[in-house]
Amino acid sequence: MAFSPSDFNKKVKFGSVEEVKNPHTGSTVKKFVPKVSLWFAPKTRTLNQQYKLIGTDLDNTRVIVIRHNPNVETYTRAQIAGVDYEITSYSPDEGNHYISYDFVTLKRRS
Repeated sequence: MAFSPSDFNKKVKFGSVEEVKNPHTGSTVKKFVPKVSLWFAPKTRTLNQQYKLIGTDLDNTRVIVIRHNPNVETYTRAQIAGVDYEITSYSPDEGNHYISYDFVTLKRRS
C-alpha cells in the first residue's frame, strides 16, 4: 500500500495512563501522559468492512497509519484532537523496506 507524504497530515499523541500528583491538593489522579507525538494518515474502511465489524470487538474503532515506529507497541493509549483512545491492535510492518508503515487500531474511550 502506497502513501503520499501529504497523507500524513494529522497528529496523534501516544502514551499511557499514569498517576499524576496534583500540586495544589497533593492527591493523585490517573491521567493520560503523552510520550510521543507522530503524524498519521487516517485509514478509511469500506461500508462492507464496517458492516462486517458490527457486533465484534472492533465495532466503533478507527484505524490510523503511521511511519514504522517500534516504540508504539509499548504504549496503551492515544489521543487525537483531545479525544482519548485505547490501542486495541498494533500491526507493525516487519518487512525490510526503506519506508514502512504501521497500522494502529484505536477504540474511543467513553
